[in-house]
Amino acid sequence: MALDYRPVSLDDGTHFLVVSGEFKEGESLDQFAASTRASRAVFVTFDSPGGSIDTAMRLGRMIRASGLNTIQIRKMECASACSLAFAGGVQRAAEPGSIGVHRSSFAPESALTRDDAVANVQAATAEIMSYLSEMGVDPQLLALALRYDKADMRYLSVSEMRDLRLTNNEPNSPSPTTAEEPQPSASTTQASASKDLEAAAIGFVRRLIESDGNDPSATLRMVVDTYAANLSYYGKPRTLAEVLADKQRYFQRWPERGYRIREGSILATCANDNCMVSGIYDWTVRSLARNNQARGVARFSYTISLGQPPKVIAEDGRVIKQ
Repeated sequence: MALDYRPVSLDDGTHFLVVSGEFKEGESLDQFAASTRASRAVFVTFDSPGGSIDTAMRLGRMIRASGLNTIQIRKMECASACSLAFAGGVQRAAEPGSIGVHRSSFAPESALTRDDAVANVQAATAEIMSYLSEMGVDPQLLALALRYDKADMRYLSVSEMRDLRLTNNEPNSPSPTTAEEPQPSASTTQASASKDLEAAAIGFVRRLIESDGNDPSATLRMVVDTYAANLSYYGKPRTLAEVLADKQRYFQRWPERGYRIREGSILATCANDNCMVSGIYDWTVRSLARNNQARGVARFSYTISLGQPPKVIAEDGRVIKQ
């Protein structure tokens, strides 16, 4: 059965979405986007035993790109691959024992040969670690999960989830607006610093997208300077050399390119020394040699590892209109 998306409203008017069922391999997630828009949800919670790792990570990226939070209560279990979808939340809070992990979430199919199984495990491990880093979660979560098989599900404590950065907001924490006399604090300073980081990340991605034009050499040099040696590239782990080769093929096909980010569409979220920047841009490409051109609208998502200099550790996106 496909995932179910049930809209719920609290007494105070807060809307959220309950995602229930098993994550199926190759499952379309179009209904999630439609349900999110229709329900005006601000956060997502889960009631799922897990399932496909790939589908869970795709949903997690959609949750992050939509700017949604994730909250998990013990009454509704989020186990196995579901923990990866939960990690997509911008702000993440969970009750103790509400999220479970185990080894089989990351195991290959039993029908594979030994060599293929080893290769599959290595590829899956690299992809999951890249995804966890992209979401600001400590990849040690995977190491913990690998210690337990399905029959011995490992439910995480509050301190474990906090230390592994699977959560970054305590459930039921008081809102700053409830304080009678708000005082300047470390959290205020951190919030200001976060806004500065978000602005810097947006500027970084804007230059990366809108400076791409008719000079492939200059664009490729920018990729060399700004992309990490290993990164997640459209959902798959890739080396910088592989990314460069892919972009070079695209530049050869479309020598003339123009991109313009839509004002108001861009969103940045920063946590744990990473920033994810997503939005929508209009694009036009042309090849005089082939007497061909195309234009459309696409959604983009970049995750930036903050440092000196910052580096792109994940790039994703899709055409939404052509």
